[in-house]
Amino acid sequence: ASVYPTISRGSLKTMAAGTAAFVLLPLIAVANPALPHHVRPAVSLQTSRYGRGRERVSDNLRRAKVFATSKVREAPRITSRSALVSSSVAKSPVTDLPPTLSSVSGSGRRNGLKIFGFDISAYGFLFMARALMYGLFWYLSLVKWLLLSWITKDKIDPDRHLMDRSSLQWARRTLGATGNMPVITGLENLPKEHGGLREDDGVPLMIVANHASWMDVPVIRQITNKCKFLAKKDLASIPILGTSLRWGHHPLVDRSDKRSTVKSFRQGVEWLKRGVSLVTFPEGTRSMDGRLKSPEELKGGAFKMAIYSGARVVPVSISGTFDVMPKSALLPLRAANGLIRIQIHPPISTTPDMSEEELATRTHELIKQGLPSSQHPLE
Repeated sequence: ASVYPTISRGSLKTMAAGTAAFVLLPLIAVANPALPHHVRPAVSLQTSRYGRGRERVSDNLRRAKVFATSKVREAPRITSRSALVSSSVAKSPVTDLPPTLSSVSGSGRRNGLKIFGFDISAYGFLFMARALMYGLFWYLSLVKWLLLSWITKDKIDPDRHLMDRSSLQWARRTLGATGNMPVITGLENLPKEHGGLREDDGVPLMIVANHASWMDVPVIRQITNKCKFLAKKDLASIPILGTSLRWGHHPLVDRSDKRSTVKSFRQGVEWLKRGVSLVTFPEGTRSMDGRLKSPEELKGGAFKMAIYSGARVVPVSISGTFDVMPKSALLPLRAANGLIRIQIHPPISTTPDMSEEELATRTHELIKQGLPSSQHPLE
């Protein structure tokens, strides 16, 4: 510890406890078949430390207390741009980014354990254990459907929706086992093939959502059963997830390469013309403070695809994911327990004479209506 004078002994102990959790919790998750039924009590332990109330903790998971020993401090709420600036000056004179950005949406992120500069909590290791365990079955399922596509030359499943179904199952099981299933409203605006209540009319959809957290990806999968993701090419390098994107022929965008952008645009339009819906986050990247960006900051490619192919745009508002896993976190910091919500808005029909800016503005307004004020853009 003397080599690193800025790291306290207590912080080193906490890091050692986190390392032990990284090794032990996956083993506990696999070896204990009753663990999925006791996820909520374990979450209660974590949420009591994050100001969500105290509940009885299962004896089976009391061992997790040792991994949650870091001291936490309440972060001040930021309600305006001026408060955001003053907070960054007062709390963080050295760095450009204030340490309490996540408090914008009420997540209550604290200065606790960090790994490689990212926030971490004991709950995150439990989430990782579940994600990895179900991820193994996800990968095996992808291999199975790839072999089927290769043997049949894509005649049985030409759009490779069986791979998309495998992704949905992984997301559903992981979120369900860790207390993060979203509360969904507006299903009457979604076709039945995607899990909604509206009759299918064959018109493809461009599902557009705000993007505040990595958790948005598995969360929005719950309403996109037979959809392709319009994703950044960087995601192709992530184990299993990247495999799913590549083998499932999802359009991957490399914004630094103009040819790649044109190629992904053509691929997206081709999917839409074949009747396959797309999902995208037009903000381009996760929000630093959980707030929706302005209409001018939205990427126009998705709206251009919708206009060019005649697809309907379905705005979707996702709230609560930033509270669970802000951009500063390596893994989810806590369970949602009903906090994550999806609101599906009425679809917007497109016409050839409609401009990208008009479509982006209408979509942005609907998404904003479904978000709490803490996630609205700063004026």
